[in-house]
Amino acid sequence: MGGAKIKEVDIVLLSKKIKPYFKMRASSLAIFLLIFTLSAVVNPNMAMANSQTGLPDQIMLSWTDDPVTTQTIVWRSSADTKSEWVQYLSAADYNDSFIGALEVAAVKTELYAGYSHCEGILSELSPDSEYIYRVGREGAWSEPASFTTGISDDKFSFVYMGDVQKGYENWGEMLQHIVAENPSLKFGLLGGDLVDDGYNTDEWELFFNAASPVFNKIPLMPAVGNHDDTPIFWKFFALPENGPEGFKEEFYSFDYGNCHIAVLNSNKMGAAKPYYDKLKCWLQQDIENSSQQWKLLMFHYPPYPVVDDGHSYNFQESWVPLFEQCGVDIVFVGHQHVYMRTKPLRNGQVQADGEGIVYVIGNSGSKFYPGGDNHDYIAHQETNISSYQIVTINGNTFTLIARNADGQETDSYTLSKPSPYNSQHNKITPLWDAYNSENIYSGASVMTINDIIFRMKYFCDTIKAYAVNNLN
Repeated sequence: MGGAKIKEVDIVLLSKKIKPYFKMRASSLAIFLLIFTLSAVVNPNMAMANSQTGLPDQIMLSWTDDPVTTQTIVWRSSADTKSEWVQYLSAADYNDSFIGALEVAAVKTELYAGYSHCEGILSELSPDSEYIYRVGREGAWSEPASFTTGISDDKFSFVYMGDVQKGYENWGEMLQHIVAENPSLKFGLLGGDLVDDGYNTDEWELFFNAASPVFNKIPLMPAVGNHDDTPIFWKFFALPENGPEGFKEEFYSFDYGNCHIAVLNSNKMGAAKPYYDKLKCWLQQDIENSSQQWKLLMFHYPPYPVVDDGHSYNFQESWVPLFEQCGVDIVFVGHQHVYMRTKPLRNGQVQADGEGIVYVIGNSGSKFYPGGDNHDYIAHQETNISSYQIVTINGNTFTLIARNADGQETDSYTLSKPSPYNSQHNKITPLWDAYNSENIYSGASVMTINDIIFRMKYFCDTIKAYAVNNLN
């Protein structure tokens, strides 16, 4: 610098924690700004101070209605703002501008001190179509983001993750890796214990800072765990309200492709309560009324654990028989901070593939427990790793690939089911001697109409058709 004297400069700082006006040498300015910036990343209190600008944040997608034609968007906003909106338009019509975009007014409710929860539901969308959106208000809009509406096809992938609870920054980096390696993912499932202390707003801040960059593009459908079953969870997430009366959003279900997925609050399933019959009746009707080929469940406590606990005995006695009766295929759980996949189970006994339910324990965070008892139902177990499970549905084939945080495959499982044609047939029975029926191969017959039947009307009046499952 040729020995020139470094001049002092006046700097105005907006942080309330620092005196508004003071002098600092320019040589110290760069260091200060670097420390300030890094602090905002690693210090949740600093991050929350930055969010006081009024800009919307913690933007997340979910579904409260049909994934094919609707999209639910939630976000956090300052409590003192009034109306907020979602602006959106087809990606094909987007030209770096929201001029002419459609708008949906957000419903605002109290989140916690200083913040509001905003929720906007977009409807009458086109299936399998990309949209660009932003949330907020005039002068305070979020950055544009995109989502793609659901499909009714039977070929798609989603990601399952167990407990987060610790290591939010590492979890966020893993999320970025997951979507980079699997760009066609349609949604995510998260099996509870998103945070360690569900009353701690700083932990929720860290969770949403890690989650939003991914789940503002693909929907996240969570179950609640024992650590996060607090008002913040229920105030923030927007979930389907098709559960039993008094338990809406705690128990819910949705269809995607040829899958029916029911999500349960296992904190309400742990011991016999007066509402048990209501919960069981809802679950039975919900699953049995679904015509989807695959039946999946997600909740927090594992019925078949790595380490025995008080929850598992109750689940095996009170709930597993219902799961089996309803034809559930796969159950996703968490809680024990390991990865574990069971063999197919029915009546507490190991069965052949397709003859029982497979239970998958996930753990995506940085809190680990050691392995436990060597149960004969354990097909695969991994300890001391953060992991995620990519599930691919391809018609009548279910494939699960488990990977660690580095993306290395640690386990895989494939299950194939009979096609819908082979698993259900129409059996036709004559009500009187109107025709003769001859079996020619499994599930198919040749009918010869007797001479006394001259018109189709009379023929139709003489038969009764009903569905027969598993007819060979």
